[in-house]
Amino acid sequence: MDRLLLTLGIIFVSLVAGYLFQRGVNAGQWRLSEERMVSLRQRMQRVALFVLIPLSAMLSLWGLPSPDTRLLALPVLGLCAWIWGGLLSILLAKWLRLDRAQTGSLYCCGTFTNIGAVGSLVAVIFYGESAIALVALYRLCEELFYFSVSFPISRWYGMEDGPLSFRNLRFDPILRVVVCALLLGIGLNLLGVPRPEAFGHLAAGLMIVATVLFLFAIGMSLRPSRMACYARQCLAVSAIKFVGVPLLITGLAAAIGYGDIDGGLPLRVVAILSAMPVAMTALVPPSLFNLDLDLANACWVFSTAGLIVVLPALLIILPLL
Repeated sequence: MDRLLLTLGIIFVSLVAGYLFQRGVNAGQWRLSEERMVSLRQRMQRVALFVLIPLSAMLSLWGLPSPDTRLLALPVLGLCAWIWGGLLSILLAKWLRLDRAQTGSLYCCGTFTNIGAVGSLVAVIFYGESAIALVALYRLCEELFYFSVSFPISRWYGMEDGPLSFRNLRFDPILRVVVCALLLGIGLNLLGVPRPEAFGHLAAGLMIVATVLFLFAIGMSLRPSRMACYARQCLAVSAIKFVGVPLLITGLAAAIGYGDIDGGLPLRVVAILSAMPVAMTALVPPSLFNLDLDLANACWVFSTAGLIVVLPALLIILPLL
């Protein structure tokens, strides 16, 4: 129960603090221009994405005892989760008879998942520093998939007509940093370089600080919308995120044999990561490609609030895996 309250506290206090800071700036309590606000938010996100999270992953991989070769399937499971979430969202959009703009927004909510901030935090609070390396491997292809596959699909839904193109495949800068950090951590591990004991606690601390910074930055840009207007879509996205994707991905992880590795830790971490809410990144394509931004915003808020129910459920289910 303490772990649950701590996790929920960090998530919602960070978000609310960022939102209150935004309100204070808008009310004139702090003199900060819109440009400075955007710059501050982006700097906080860059520090989290380019420094704290990769460094935490590197330190965790460095101390990982005898990695099992089956863990190499973790990036594939991550890809399967994003692809499956996107497919389910398109199917449900047809069932709900949504228009093209709303279908594109629902696709974004189905495929973009909050692993970097919320998923990492939940895994670390529940299972400690040893979960960080597993999270890093699971989300290894995240940025590459989002920018090279999800963004073109979202753009296509924002067009009246025209072919779907994936020509913009690229090695994203965030992916470069993550890959370099992972290779460094694995290299130190394989070379047998002893990792100082304090670095294990440092890895967990860095991940928590990164999460707080990231969520505070999100709170600074939060614009609560009319969620009641999108009740059906919010429920559909929640069904995808908290039922459809976890059932398939956790089942695949169990079939690979993750329940037999390290007391079942990889299986439990995969179960956590596959059951996370909509990522804030899901709001970017709708704003760029003329999709339904209010729908995406409502689904993001609703699914994040859904953690109040999902995390206690995970606390009950995970020991059974």
